[in-house]
Amino acid sequence: MTTYLHYLDVVKEKLKEKNYPEAEKHLAFALRENKNGYEAFYLLGTSYHDQGKFDRAISAYKKALLLKPNFTEAALSLSILYNDLGRYEEGRLVFNRAKSQVSSTEDIQDSYIYEQLAEKHLELGTLYEKYLRFEDAKEEYNKALKLTPQNPEVSLHMARLYEKQGNFQESMKELKKLKTIDPTYVPALIRLGLSYYAQGRMIDAVQEWEKVLDIDHKNSDALMYLDMAQKATTTTV
Repeated sequence: MTTYLHYLDVVKEKLKEKNYPEAEKHLAFALRENKNGYEAFYLLGTSYHDQGKFDRAISAYKKALLLKPNFTEAALSLSILYNDLGRYEEGRLVFNRAKSQVSSTEDIQDSYIYEQLAEKHLELGTLYEKYLRFEDAKEEYNKALKLTPQNPEVSLHMARLYEKQGNFQESMKELKKLKTIDPTYVPALIRLGLSYYAQGRMIDAVQEWEKVLDIDHKNSDALMYLDMAQKATTTTV
């Protein structure tokens, strides 16, 4: 192992410990060994980012990308930072550039990169949903699903979005699909129960929530909704 790589290993450990002064001291050592070390600039950006030194973090991430334009992790980190700062257009441009770099490399099957890209699409979709831009949100969720088809969190977001749009049939379809893929995914079972309940299908709703208790017998949501259903039945009777 070279001295440069040794310093980077030390830096990663110090960042895990949140010992930023030591991390940055060893980054300075690393950059003396290799002034064009793009990994060192990326880790420097991470250190600044964690400490809320956002302008410095942006500069460090940009330096890493200048040295290695297809450095996906740096591009994703920069994109996330821009979005956190409300600089959405800059974040979108950096993100799209990162995505195109992934598409043009042999490492396209890297599941970690796929997950990171999907997470970014999910984040953007949630933001669009917050501002009632439902079609834009749906587009982002679909992109996330293409990258990680078995991601239950994305499918659950999609189901909720359909529900907000009043498209209960599509929402139910997503939830049932989720249940088929993973019968133990509790958030989908809870949501499916609520959908049944909203349609007046009390028995179906109760069955879903009881399934949740079979998986997690102390689940507070399932217990609350079962109590709600029981009170509603008692009131009706």
